[in-house]
Amino acid sequence: MLEEVRQRNEQLAALVEIGRNLTSTLEIGEVLLRVVRDARRLLQGKLTSLMLERGGGFETVATDGAGPAYLSRGRPSLHDTVAGRVVQTGQPITVENVLAEPGFQFTEMAEAEGLVSLLSVPMRTKGRVIGVLNLYTGERREFRAHEVALMTLLAQQSAVAIENAELFRQVRETGEGLRAAEKLAALGRLSAGLAHELRNPLNTLSVLAYAMLEQAAASGLRVADLEVVQSEIRRLNLLVDQFLDFARPRPPRFQRQRVEEVLEEALLLIGPEAAKKKIRLDRTWEVTPRVWADGDQLKQVFLNLLLNAVQAMEGGGRLHARTQRTVGGVVIEIRDSGPGIPEEIRERLFEPFVTTRPGGTGLGLPISLRIIEGHSGKLRIESSEGEGTAAVVWLPI
Repeated sequence: MLEEVRQRNEQLAALVEIGRNLTSTLEIGEVLLRVVRDARRLLQGKLTSLMLERGGGFETVATDGAGPAYLSRGRPSLHDTVAGRVVQTGQPITVENVLAEPGFQFTEMAEAEGLVSLLSVPMRTKGRVIGVLNLYTGERREFRAHEVALMTLLAQQSAVAIENAELFRQVRETGEGLRAAEKLAALGRLSAGLAHELRNPLNTLSVLAYAMLEQAAASGLRVADLEVVQSEIRRLNLLVDQFLDFARPRPPRFQRQRVEEVLEEALLLIGPEAAKKKIRLDRTWEVTPRVWADGDQLKQVFLNLLLNAVQAMEGGGRLHARTQRTVGGVVIEIRDSGPGIPEEIRERLFEPFVTTRPGGTGLGLPISLRIIEGHSGKLRIESSEGEGTAAVVWLPI
């Protein structure tokens, strides 16, 4: 009895310390890892996992002690499962032997991982259950009432810590987004004024260069230098067009679009350039629902992203375009096998005039981001030096 009292006191002291640790950081990833690690240590389990309820199912967001079989299992369902009953009832559930439990989905996984008993408790905050915290043991075990209470308290502390960390992340992202929006608005106004000031002299130069080229050709004079001038004028006009696109984007004209069709059109346009550089184009189209979008604006985004990928692979490589249905929307991924983007550039990719390409304007990604956000979507760039780059677009259904 004395030994049991001592053990309980140690567990309570550990729970207090865990509570302090959980509130010492507001980084959501660190909070999740601490929860599963501390839960496993507190009750001396074999494996712990934290699953949040999302979109009618569970998403496993953190584990400790999990092997390949557990990590590769399917997505747990919210219905007719142990975790689902915990969410629906708001009460902890203990299972002495998961292999004999009718509502347990993954018996093969449990055998492979050597899992026997399970304690699953609700994670509750503000009167609602947001997920479950699971603890598995490697031997048959009957969980005592004080162990269930400890795990429940830890889950409650964890739910509050996760909510605080998520609120902090949202506030930080909102603040960064507002600062970026203010910067883009100021640059947009500057770009519009500059573009209009440049347009008139460029038009004059273009007309004069064309007239001089016609006269030189008629008299048999050297025209190569004038052709260079004309080419540079065209390049400057293109730059002015990009400035205006950035400064005053037109509102999208929405209609139902299949993203695969728009992406295929963009792939056909960059096909000759890819072939010249010996770049293999691969496609993986999943059956996805139509999205509300402006097809021309989407094509502009896809062309920007595809050209970035092609220009990153000067020595050849592989470009893989993929579409996939996800919760509430469609994901479009354009991945290249290029050299990747340096870390100091990655953090500033969506700032105007930031580019890794000689002669680039650095406006393609900011314009693309503005278009995608105008479609209530999201655009992100994933890259590591030496491992290629992926541009990922999410559009709502």
